[in-house]
Amino acid sequence: MNINTASVKQLQGLPFIGKNKAQAIVNYRRRHGQFSELKDLRQTKAIGDSTYEAIKPYITISGTGNFTSRQPASSSGSAQMRVMARINTYPGQVVLLADGLYFDTLRSFIAHAAKRIDISMFLFKITKSPRNKAKIVLNDLIKARNRGVIIKVLLEKSDYDPGINKENQRVAKLLKKNRIKVRFESPRTTTHTKLVVIDGRFSFIGSHNFTHSALGRNHEMSVLIDNRQLARQVINYIKSIH
Repeated sequence: MNINTASVKQLQGLPFIGKNKAQAIVNYRRRHGQFSELKDLRQTKAIGDSTYEAIKPYITISGTGNFTSRQPASSSGSAQMRVMARINTYPGQVVLLADGLYFDTLRSFIAHAAKRIDISMFLFKITKSPRNKAKIVLNDLIKARNRGVIIKVLLEKSDYDPGINKENQRVAKLLKKNRIKVRFESPRTTTHTKLVVIDGRFSFIGSHNFTHSALGRNHEMSVLIDNRQLARQVINYIKSIH
């Protein structure tokens, strides 16, 4: 969302921004002109440190912006969370991503990634079907790379299952073709991790492989953790794998 052009109503779509804070942003803009840096929001006095960190991933000072916000929908009689522009998190928050919610949430975060994506995945298996969820994630990564996001992927290289190697090598070839850095760990040790870190802040950790079954059919459980220190530790762990 462009904070230099957004209305009071539009600003209220941001996490932790109510009417009073939104009005304070607009009032500051009227008195002092447009924001030249995102951190200038702190000058409004209505935006504290925690609020600023929570909304920072969603805002810009230029362009038209494409932020949208929807209310969670219900299905089959029970409330189910649906991904908005991005699940609104605050530093330190942990969000459970059961079953298919992981796929929807991961896609949203990849779409909003600004600088970097780090991945360590045991199995990345795609098919030719346009509905294949792993193929959809692959295409999302390629789109992110095309807009300038740095992406690094670590994949398993098995010494006991040639099928895993075949699938991972197939994806690696496509990733490399699209300027995404890929490396394989040593076949002497199984790397069973399923890790994704977005922009050095948001860590996806759990049981989901990048396969259609894991992303769409299986009972799987992962978590999304909004914590920069943890994200650095996860990235360093991925780098340490040989």
